[in-house]
Amino acid sequence: MQFFAKAVITGFGLSLGAALYKKVAKQLGFEEEDKASEQVRQQDGATDPNLQRDPQPQYS
Repeated sequence: MQFFAKAVITGFGLSLGAALYKKVAKQLGFEEEDKASEQVRQQDGATDPNLQRDPQPQYS
């Protein structure tokens, strides 16, 4: 149980650190243009504005 608690706390800390870095990276001049991640984001189904849901099947 103690191992699980340490893993959760570590994961939360890493996530928080990554979020803070993303916030200040541009202001500190650390941000790099990453074409690959931009392409993945554009292809992501959750952010795809042209994504359409299949209609529900009609049961008779």
